[in-house]
Amino acid sequence: MKKIILTALTLGALAGGVGFLNNQSTLSVQASTTYTWGKTKTYPNPQPFYYAGKSSVYLWSKYHTTKLHNLKNYPKTTWYLSKSVQMKHNGKSAIYYAVTSGNDKVSGYIWRGYLTKGINPIVTNSTTAAESTIMDLFTGATPDSQLQTIANKNVSIDSYNDYQSMLDPSEQNRFVLLSIAGPSNSTVSKELINGDLSYKDYAKEQITNALTNFDQRDTDEYNLIKGKNLTDFNGWKIAVKALPITSAAYGGAFILLIAPAS
Repeated sequence: MKKIILTALTLGALAGGVGFLNNQSTLSVQASTTYTWGKTKTYPNPQPFYYAGKSSVYLWSKYHTTKLHNLKNYPKTTWYLSKSVQMKHNGKSAIYYAVTSGNDKVSGYIWRGYLTKGINPIVTNSTTAAESTIMDLFTGATPDSQLQTIANKNVSIDSYNDYQSMLDPSEQNRFVLLSIAGPSNSTVSKELINGDLSYKDYAKEQITNALTNFDQRDTDEYNLIKGKNLTDFNGWKIAVKALPITSAAYGGAFILLIAPAS
């Protein structure tokens, strides 16, 4: 009888030991898959990055537990870095970036080695393309190479008089300068850079406002431009100097126009 009791106790202890070992094994597995945070750094002015690869890489949740988005599906997106995090795992550490898409709809954490610094070049409107887009908005206007040469000499402090002085004297009293500004709102600026907001639509709205609100009254320039809209430039010469996508004022442009001789 004693032998039976001892045997039962022994088997119970063994079973308990196996259960204990299994529990320890489970804890060990959980520990090996846990990511913890170390040092962090915040970026008050979000920095742009993009993913140039073709393979699947993922944005993760805060502690690397859930895959949120595959960057392969966002080839045109510029991502904005707001925080860097040292993530520790199995005795090793790596720096992850907390990033958000330009339209603020997608965010997560990604290993920094997957990203390239800068605006995504896939959506980069070249200066020439942006200038052509603006010219095409002026129905009937003709791009002029000599006027474009003058436009290309632009510096940010150039005024109407600076441009006018470079023109042929016969054209100086037929010259109009329009300017449009880049977005003052950072969200709109990101949408424009990412292509979520059409450059053409943005430029059209800004130019229409510039024509409507042109206020250089009692000048040759005002008398030439008053009451006009984008369909009223048949026979005019046009040149455009658009600010590049790398500029903080991207979306802005200087538009040089010369009315037909009477």
